[in-house]
Amino acid sequence: MTLRKRLFCNAKPTLLPCKRAALGTQNNRFCNALMDRDLSNICACKNIFTSLLYSFCLWNNVSSV
Repeated sequence: MTLRKRLFCNAKPTLLPCKRAALGTQNNRFCNALMDRDLSNICACKNIFTSLLYSFCLWNNVSSV
């Protein structure tokens, strides 16, 4: 019993780096997805703002855009 428990305790630390690596890539993918979503939201807002500014300038007959 003691020998089996000792082997199990020795094997456990060798498994942990693999689990950490898998969780690290999962978190990386999650962060990348969040950044992609935020960047696409920023681009969409920028496009909307630009089109609104352009239409406002046309409406007020402002020639410098």
